[in-house]
Amino acid sequence: MMSLSKLVTLLVGALCIALLSLPSLRAGWKHALPRSLAFLSILGVVLLNFDSWAVQPLATRGLFSWILLLTSIVLALHAFFVLRKYGDPQGSIDFTTTLVTAGIYRFIRHPLYASLVCLAWGALLKRLSPAAVALTIAATLLIYLTAKREEAFNASKFGPAYADYSGRTKMFVPFLI
Repeated sequence: MMSLSKLVTLLVGALCIALLSLPSLRAGWKHALPRSLAFLSILGVVLLNFDSWAVQPLATRGLFSWILLLTSIVLALHAFFVLRKYGDPQGSIDFTTTLVTAGIYRFIRHPLYASLVCLAWGALLKRLSPAAVALTIAATLLIYLTAKREEAFNASKFGPAYADYSGRTKMFVPFLI
């Protein structure tokens, strides 16, 4: 059962996610809603498992969890940096005007979404429960749906250059997926 403080944190987090999603939703982007729901699912997993983050951190499952969480941080920081540097964003990085194929984007098209998948699964591995597993699977599917919808948007925005780019890079994991 979720404590009152975790419930309040979930509600405040949901409000923040909704407010941050408004520009993308107003722009009519089809990937904005599933992305927001994925963020909410991940927040749920983190809050459900928050009390277990320091329990047996060096056990095998704990080590895999930390590896995924650190990967999530590194991917996100690098991807944000590269988008800001090369994407010529108009305001937020959601509004890049240049197709970015440098840095991690040379190998995967969606490093920020890959970082969210790593975050969700890393948080799940802290403690397995039916609710956390369901939320993690939901987050993963929502992130995949978001990426697919964003790809259609990017194809219309960047044209043949995006088709060429998506033909030579993977979605989430270099050389695999």
